[in-house]
Amino acid sequence: MTLVRPLPSLPSLPPPRVAMRLVLRLALLLPLATTIACNQPAPGDGESTETAETGDSDTGDTGVPDGSELTSYYPLVDGANWTYLQKTTSGQISGTEVVDASASTWEGKDVILLTDNPDGSGEYTQSTIYRDGTAARRIHKELKNAVGAYTIVDYDPGFTRADDAWDTVGGLGELTYQRTESDGEGNDPVEETRGHDWTVNALNESVTVPAGTFSCISVTRVRTTGATAGEVVHFWFASGVGKVREERPAEGKIEELVSFDIPGGKSGG
Repeated sequence: MTLVRPLPSLPSLPPPRVAMRLVLRLALLLPLATTIACNQPAPGDGESTETAETGDSDTGDTGVPDGSELTSYYPLVDGANWTYLQKTTSGQISGTEVVDASASTWEGKDVILLTDNPDGSGEYTQSTIYRDGTAARRIHKELKNAVGAYTIVDYDPGFTRADDAWDTVGGLGELTYQRTESDGEGNDPVEETRGHDWTVNALNESVTVPAGTFSCISVTRVRTTGATAGEVVHFWFASGVGKVREERPAEGKIEELVSFDIPGGKSGG
């Protein structure tokens, strides 16, 4: 197994390419509409709605071989970033999460590394995501701090994050995988078979968050195995945007999209 080497430290400033996009946006960007539509409707909509978009028009450095990632429910695009507001179900704000995407390779696969910002303890997560047909799956995760990785998790065949083939309302059945957790050096592995039952609740549900109003696919994931069997998580994904909202009722937690930037595609917030 090839490990992703820990970064010595996290930069305090955005990468040059992101900084340049921000400068251009300040100079040229027209006020965003309060409602942000998708490049194309969610599956089953039957109509194509074109809307004005922001961001770079050149997709040459996004790492995307074609335009499919730019309309995905889970865009895997180099240089993309998302900011989420975290709050309780009672509305109390608990924090902000920033997720940055960067292109990499993993065991011969082209992958995207999703890295979030450090929390108050200086800890953060880096997830390795690859495109498996229409599905985006997490195959590796490292929990890190300033010293390096302290926990490593591998998934076989992969932990499904979203699937662009979800085009019908109803139950999707159970998806299982093998989860192996080890220490930061890959020692003392503990294996566990996990499973989740997925249901598509709606294909074109309007969801309003700080970043705007989106037409989303609504899905529910229920844990089927282990000590937390029965755990429920609700997700809302927008085509060409990614995750717009997440609810964890048992934990009383909600995440809502505040801003996003998909190079070559949409941006908002």
